[in-house]
Amino acid sequence: MSLSSEQYAVALADLRRGIGQGQLGPAIQQFLGRLDVGKAGIQQWIQGAEDLLRSNLAVPAGLVLEAGLNRWASSTTLRYLYGVALRLSGHVREAEQMFREVIAAEPTHADAPLALAFMLREQGRQAAASEAVLSLWRRHPRTRMGDIRTLRFLQECQRHAEAEEISQDILDANPRDAELLAITGEISLVLGRFGSARRRLRLAAELDPRQAAAWLRLAHTHKFTRADDPDLTLLEQAQARSDLGEAAALCAAFGLGKIYDDLGERPRAAQVLRKANAESRAAFPWDLRGWQRFVEMQLRTRVPLPLPVDDRLVPVFIVGLPRSGTTLVASQLARHPDVRNRSELNWIAALAAQLGPEPTSGALSTAAHLYRSQLRQDDAPARCYVDKNPLNFRHLGLIAAMFPNARIIHCRRDLRDTALSLWSQHFAHDDMNWAYDFGDIGDYARGYQTLMEHWRKVLPVRVLELDYESLVANTAADLKRLFTFLGLPPLPAADKPADKAAEKPVDKASRGPTAPRDAIATASVWQARQNVYASSVGRWKAYAPLLPELEKLGVRG
Repeated sequence: MSLSSEQYAVALADLRRGIGQGQLGPAIQQFLGRLDVGKAGIQQWIQGAEDLLRSNLAVPAGLVLEAGLNRWASSTTLRYLYGVALRLSGHVREAEQMFREVIAAEPTHADAPLALAFMLREQGRQAAASEAVLSLWRRHPRTRMGDIRTLRFLQECQRHAEAEEISQDILDANPRDAELLAITGEISLVLGRFGSARRRLRLAAELDPRQAAAWLRLAHTHKFTRADDPDLTLLEQAQARSDLGEAAALCAAFGLGKIYDDLGERPRAAQVLRKANAESRAAFPWDLRGWQRFVEMQLRTRVPLPLPVDDRLVPVFIVGLPRSGTTLVASQLARHPDVRNRSELNWIAALAAQLGPEPTSGALSTAAHLYRSQLRQDDAPARCYVDKNPLNFRHLGLIAAMFPNARIIHCRRDLRDTALSLWSQHFAHDDMNWAYDFGDIGDYARGYQTLMEHWRKVLPVRVLELDYESLVANTAADLKRLFTFLGLPPLPAADKPADKAAEKPVDKASRGPTAPRDAIATASVWQARQNVYASSVGRWKAYAPLLPELEKLGVRG
């Protein structure tokens, strides 16, 4: 006979009261004694542990579960919950062991593989996390939601190649699922498989016009050279549809603006982009005063004392305004065997918000360890690890304190070219709400310039200034300068870029001498997979008669 529900509720309430009074040991002993005396069954032990976990009482839950496993040693449910309690208590190695024991004992367990995968990802062990979620996908009966969950998880782990490997199997089972077509199309695009991406994204948009991102990404699958391109026709027809919804209509408009620009139809491009930017600015307002307050706060905040140097790796931060060449620099650096490109990580801003303006050395050390694990991950080791999130310029003081051996590469570009490129893109993050108006871009750029001038004066770490115009004109020389700055030997001769910038982009299938190896998930996905070319330098001049606001911006950004 088990405890009654009333008896169990009283026992749990007394346990929580004892914990609140700082009497963890006696309270746990009393709770376990009541379960024993009342001859509680395994379900009440499980319920007790789950109630404690839901209340964020991981340590008491672990003690209850440990006692329960002494009685029901073969219970995979108790063992799984014990793994959860260990994980929440910070005992990640023991938690991993528990989860793996559950999976070994019950290969079809639904929760343990996911818990293991998320924990491994938090530790930066992206390859192991991906394998855990793929093992779950292979072992369990296939479901549409399981397919979506697996693909999204692999994307978040930047394991796009593994996601692509299972994409066709997923589409074979769901050939006309618009959401799955859009997801797998995005994965193909990131990997530079433009033909596959084009087919999947086009079908996704045709089947479900509400797949907003599919419209935008379809426009980035190739450079448009013909006015009768069927994708152009599809996007033009989208403008007249009433069933797209606001998000999809905006994405289609920005995609159409990109296509008109490809075709050299600048008046049409300017017209459609002006309307799309006005609507975006109305939908996603930007707080100028908030930005100015942030800049002022950074100017007043003292750079924290640096932590001891960890020579096991060199963090490399490529910063600047977005669309200033950060993706190009990262993709070129990634050609070196001693460099790993981690693309745009979002950890620095999150850590800055958590730490506040005056972090303790202990909190700073914990944050550095956490971020370092996201850089290092669990693939082949290297010397330098690149984070190309351009907006990290906002937190260079924190970066310098966490990583005294960091290298900062500051990408600069003619602000008019940068502004035109920004204004031509649709962004899906509140951090970029300033990019839909040239006046806002100018205001944001002034704050950025003020911060960079400040960092140059106070930072104890090394900063390399790199102009986009120089990089595309003197690629080999600037790359040599970059590798020297990072303390790396020159590239092997076979991997060196061409000495002269090419004016005509080359499709990735040709594997030209400067085609990058890594996945690219930014708006530069097409351009960055071509040979380095200089045709974007001074591009703003062709739009100056159509967009007179460009003339009012400063020269350097």
